[in-house]
Amino acid sequence: MDIQRIVDAYIIGLGDNADNTSLRQTLVDHIVKGDTSLLELVQALGLYLASEEASSRSKGAHVLSDVLIDLPSSAVPAQATTKLVQFFCSRMADATCVPYGLTSISALQRLPSFTDQCAIDALRALFKEVHVQSFQHTTRSTAYTLLDLLVQSRPQAVKTMGDDVVLGFAQMLDGEKDPRSLMIAFQIIPKLAELVDLKANAEDIFDVIFCYFPITFKNRDGDPSTISPEALKSALRAAITCSPHFGDMAIKPLVEKTTAASPSVKIDAYETLTAATRVYSPEVFKSELEALVEQIREDVVMAPDDKVVSAALDALEAVYSAVSPASPASSSLAEQSADLGESLTTPLDFVLKDAIFQLTADDIKNPEQVGKLLLATARSSAYNCNIVSDAVLPIIVERMASTEVLTLRRELMDVLNHVLSASCDISRKAECLETDKDHLLNIYRLDASVPLDKEYSFLHITRLKGITLLIILPELLDADETALALQTISRAAIDRNEDENVNKEATHLLVQLAQSNPDQLQTTVLPMFFGTLCEEAVAVHKVSRLLNALGAIGVATPKAMLPVLCGLVSVITTGKLAASHYVPTLTTIRKMVEAAAANSVSVCPELMAKVIDPLLNWIFSVSGSNHQSRHQIVVEISQAAVAVFSQLDVETQGVYLKPAFDRYSAAALTANAVNNSLCQLLPLFSALICACRPQTHLPVDDMRVYLGDLTAVALSTESTVQRDVCFEIIATTLNKADSSERGTLTQSVLERANGADPGVAHILLRHWLARALVSCSDKLGYECVHWLLAQITQGSPYSAEAAEGFNIILGEHSWAVTPATHGVFKLLSKQRFYATVVPEITTSFSSAHDDATKANLLVVLTHSVQHMPKSVLMSGVEQVVPLLLSAIRLTAGDLKATSIRTISMIMLETPETLTGQVTTSIIPLLSAAVVHASPANSVEVRQAALGALSLVPEKYAFSAIHTARKDVLRALAKARDDRKRLVRADAVSAYNKWLNFGDL
Repeated sequence: MDIQRIVDAYIIGLGDNADNTSLRQTLVDHIVKGDTSLLELVQALGLYLASEEASSRSKGAHVLSDVLIDLPSSAVPAQATTKLVQFFCSRMADATCVPYGLTSISALQRLPSFTDQCAIDALRALFKEVHVQSFQHTTRSTAYTLLDLLVQSRPQAVKTMGDDVVLGFAQMLDGEKDPRSLMIAFQIIPKLAELVDLKANAEDIFDVIFCYFPITFKNRDGDPSTISPEALKSALRAAITCSPHFGDMAIKPLVEKTTAASPSVKIDAYETLTAATRVYSPEVFKSELEALVEQIREDVVMAPDDKVVSAALDALEAVYSAVSPASPASSSLAEQSADLGESLTTPLDFVLKDAIFQLTADDIKNPEQVGKLLLATARSSAYNCNIVSDAVLPIIVERMASTEVLTLRRELMDVLNHVLSASCDISRKAECLETDKDHLLNIYRLDASVPLDKEYSFLHITRLKGITLLIILPELLDADETALALQTISRAAIDRNEDENVNKEATHLLVQLAQSNPDQLQTTVLPMFFGTLCEEAVAVHKVSRLLNALGAIGVATPKAMLPVLCGLVSVITTGKLAASHYVPTLTTIRKMVEAAAANSVSVCPELMAKVIDPLLNWIFSVSGSNHQSRHQIVVEISQAAVAVFSQLDVETQGVYLKPAFDRYSAAALTANAVNNSLCQLLPLFSALICACRPQTHLPVDDMRVYLGDLTAVALSTESTVQRDVCFEIIATTLNKADSSERGTLTQSVLERANGADPGVAHILLRHWLARALVSCSDKLGYECVHWLLAQITQGSPYSAEAAEGFNIILGEHSWAVTPATHGVFKLLSKQRFYATVVPEITTSFSSAHDDATKANLLVVLTHSVQHMPKSVLMSGVEQVVPLLLSAIRLTAGDLKATSIRTISMIMLETPETLTGQVTTSIIPLLSAAVVHASPANSVEVRQAALGALSLVPEKYAFSAIHTARKDVLRALAKARDDRKRLVRADAVSAYNKWLNFGDL
């Protein structure tokens, strides 16, 4: 092989900026195969490497570097590694060869033959010969990356060099400005600190690092390779806080940075101080502690940014945790602070002096902020918690006993809550709390003289929070006291208050208690709730609050979920609950069951056995009753059953299906079963079948015959419930059937339909067949769609029903043919439907001669577009817009509102599509749609129209629509007097936009 020829061609290609990939691969392949060697390659490059021209030397190093990068480890002889490292180290003095020398050594360091001595030689050459900051970013980044690789892969070599590495790195970094290079450099520093004692050179390296604090830059939008500002801040923070030797130099400037005007700088400084407490010696914080606490107090009281406040409090807690002594106080701080003029002897002085001054003043300023400062301080350690509690609690107890001013009592109670919260957070009761327990109970006891109205709701909420803290505090209250406290919170959750925030807060506190101690909740709160729920003549509003609280507790606390559900099921099935409360209770059960099933599939068998099955048995046993809300009751149980049953495995579903078929199959197949007591329960039967997995076998001998019988019943029955159930079962069975059997089963259904008298049921059957088959892209589904469209265009007596039923094909359903119930949905099925139906609607609309046919076609269009993904709708928007405008003109109610909302979406996404029609058609139609006197303009229509009118000034230039401004303002002025408050609010907003439209 003529290696010299290849090398010469490679060098020429570098000069011409040609693609040398094939030449590089040729060299690599020949070296791997043994046709040539690295030594021969170096000899071939000798003329270039030894050239007096810098460009030639650079190209020679470039070729060698490229080959080394691509060579596998096995192709580089062990004895060659050291020689190559020495060669490239010697070339570090040649600036033109530095970039390729660095990449070559980076490639060599991955080899097993790369020794610690090689690493030492490379580092010495890097630090001595390379002035990193004189090179471009790419080379600087390569230098930092090489250092990072060597620190990670050759720690012993780094330890051997010791201080030389630290000083060399400091020299490399000094003056660096590129964020990408800084990111690598900052990540190196903690690794160095683990390997080398930085004590001797701490000041040198720290000065180089800290000059970047605080670091700020803006990353390039849309560049996935760029680093984030937060990541760079975190890397710098880790570098500054990686060694305890930095402590003496870092604390004072960090504290000074907390006084900056910029919130981001403040947050960065506080977070760095927090991180420093885990590394620096506690002693370094004490000299600046007073200044730091003063600045934190100022930020907590004055800072408008909650993030600054949070960072400041975190820093306060971390610092006091670091400086807190390990042993308990020798004497009570309360005694030390009895005389405010007396100097305190602990670091806590800086927080407590001001807090005590505030608590003893006639008017407490910023009680919430005082409480936050005390909380952060007390939470820092058990020792500090004792000190803070000893100092504050006696003052609060004394003042609470001596004042009748309710606002002051609330402020004192709020501060006390923060102090108690600290004991809860560290899970250790402050020593003084046991001796002052009676005082605490008196403070939080309900004062009958305080009215339960909105003016004093904050006092009641603060009191409830305090009672919750007393319960959480370990071993403070005995069992009876705990039960009484829980009852107090429970009463607040369910009794009527003028301010419902009291009820909401009490419910939230019960959820919090349920998470920390669910056993207490089950023994005290739940029996109380269930007992209240079953009281005679219990008010509807109280039932609502009870159910809201129980639902919140169950959903938030997995351990309490089943006890709550079983309790609610029990009060229903045992007849203790008034029948008027069945529906809201079952709604609560359904929501909890859906949340539990979505959160954990493993709990579903237990939910089925303990919740769903008892409800199914109960509703079957009372099927003869004539409750006015029976349909709602059945629907709620059905939806709950679907949520659980759909998650069961095939075998378990089969176990529950058999008794369901025994109970309901005969009723489902009995035509005209209007008076059959089981007829109203058939949605339960449908829900279970629809929730089955496709692999679950239905207990039916011949599915073809069974579906035909269901079809015959559905077409002849007078019961709409029975009809809908039959259609749901037929649709879900066909949808989940094997593709090889689906056609035969569908034909059996159509054959039975063709032999029956035509009517509305025929139309609905086609809708349901289309729903089942379109979703799985079956051609028979589209035959049903075309059949329905023909009914509309040919003037069938049932054309209106055919149009309205298109909502069945694509709309939502609680259980029949849905993704949640394992329905089969092929990819792009909706897109295919849109592409098939919309062109046919457009053509039919253009050729239609009567308004009734056009109106029905617009109904079909509206139902189609409202269920389409936005991307699909936008792809064919031009042909849809004229029809939508006609729909606004000719339809009413929900359909009209849907058309307007679709126009709004088009206006939002592609406003240029409507430019030619916005003043001539869209604005006049929208202006007419806001008139409340028209029966076609429901509240939803008027709100949709006002929303669309609000968008117009945002999306179009004044010059394009200024001619319509006067008419729009006139229409909106009238809409401001609409009967509905929400419509008036939207009208005012739209009016203001149009009034200011065009103003400079």
